[in-house]
Amino acid sequence: MRTGDVILFSVYTITSVVSLLVIKMWFPAAISKWSDGALVSAPSAWIGFGAMLYVTSFLVWMTILSRNELSLAYPTAIGLTLVFSTVAARLILQEDLSAMRIIGMLTIMLGIILVVRS
Repeated sequence: MRTGDVILFSVYTITSVVSLLVIKMWFPAAISKWSDGALVSAPSAWIGFGAMLYVTSFLVWMTILSRNELSLAYPTAIGLTLVFSTVAARLILQEDLSAMRIIGMLTIMLGIILVVRS
């Protein structure tokens, strides 16, 4: 894998994971504000920021697809996003991380290594 592709996959993973975390963290507060009639609020701004990051990740994804075979790009990008979103959910959102999930993430990482090296 080329250095530029490693950077693209990293940017994709970071923007995707951060967007998911931001939306997950702020959506309940935004809905509460919206139900009170306040469409413009700090939670709404955070949701907008998360959406912007999500759109950015999609644009990076389009670049990844234009430069790589789908059979390499898809498992790599989705696998990295699954692993890092799970780790981030544990660290930031205090979600449970069982032994089976850890084994699953290690299996995903092994799969990514095998796909990239093939």
